Amino acid sequence: MILLSNGGDNTHRAAQASDTIVIGTADGVAVLVRAEGRWTLSHRGLAGCSVSAVTAAADGTLFAATHGVGVARSRDRGATWQWVNKGIDRHDLWSARAGRLQGKDVVLVGSLPAHLYISEDAGDNWRELTALRDVASAEAWVFPPPPRVGHIKDIVIDGDRLMVGVEIGALLVSTDFGKSFMDMKVDPLPGENDIHRILVNPARPNRIIVANGIVGVMTSDDNGKTWRKNPMPPEANYPDPMVIHPDQPDLVFLTAGVGWPPHWYKLGRARGKMFRSRDAGQSWERLLGGLPNGQRATFGALTIEAHGKGYGLYAADTDGQIFESLDGGDSWCIVADVAPVSKGEFYRGLVKDRVPLATVDDVAFTAVASARLAAVKS
Repeated sequence: MILLSNGGDNTHRAAQASDTIVIGTADGVAVLVRAEGRWTLSHRGLAGCSVSAVTAAADGTLFAATHGVGVARSRDRGATWQWVNKGIDRHDLWSARAGRLQGKDVVLVGSLPAHLYISEDAGDNWRELTALRDVASAEAWVFPPPPRVGHIKDIVIDGDRLMVGVEIGALLVSTDFGKSFMDMKVDPLPGENDIHRILVNPARPNRIIVANGIVGVMTSDDNGKTWRKNPMPPEANYPDPMVIHPDQPDLVFLTAGVGWPPHWYKLGRARGKMFRSRDAGQSWERLLGGLPNGQRATFGALTIEAHGKGYGLYAADTDGQIFESLDGGDSWCIVADVAPVSKGEFYRGLVKDRVPLATVDDVAFTAVASARLAAVKS
């Protein structure tokens, strides 16, 4: 099963290519099935809910994190859903991840404001990992749109290590099952730590790659002690969905917009683009081959599935177009149209001929970030 959402699972291994895609959209969950080489919509769930993230436990149980309604669980591949919010007291959720942490099967979800919740019984009960808020930078976490408080954008379970990305504020790591967290300080200024994505691979145990929405793609080769800014592709400023091949640790795929959201809204186009790197983000090549060039939408999700015969790539944009590539990104085709797949309210900000929206257009940045944005032409 392939999962495609903004803040959920984005890397899969399978014995053979999957015949099901579960997509988290601005209007619930859409389930696609493939028969005779063609994808069709099988069913929808959670209609009316904006689904930020979809994750799956080892037994196939699905969890959907939503903006405003909390967590829903499905034990029948997305056909039916049950709300499981016992212990969660903040229901605007931006990320979710299931996995095995220090030998225990867990599910984690992250909210706005930035709080982290864990379940050790498949969602029946949740508790907050309160130590997340004890790090020194917590008071400086912020997000430009109202209400201007930071949220948990990405969660990674890496064996005994739990990693959490805060937008905007910090990259945090815990090695004691969430009893304490350390701020990796990608940048000394919390306002420069816009952690959208965190990539790790067991074959490169000391390497961490992050998509930093303010600065670009950044890498540490010493487990977060020091960081360097990678070259960004031409006309690409705002990285978000990014994946690494699970068996080829230097093969990375990146999506990015031109400029930053205030530029998009002024121009009416995000010009979302797709890139491939064969050297872990040190150089990039632009991918087209069926992808739109200079479109209004931006990419809201990207997933890779490695299987016995190769791998597939799946992308979704804020217009709800679902793209598939079965040749490493060289060529793409649109396989479905669903509701928008989006980070937060990007899809609303990129609607054609829209009216001004307070929750989208009324943004506030730090002085450093404002100077950077002003230097980029719309």
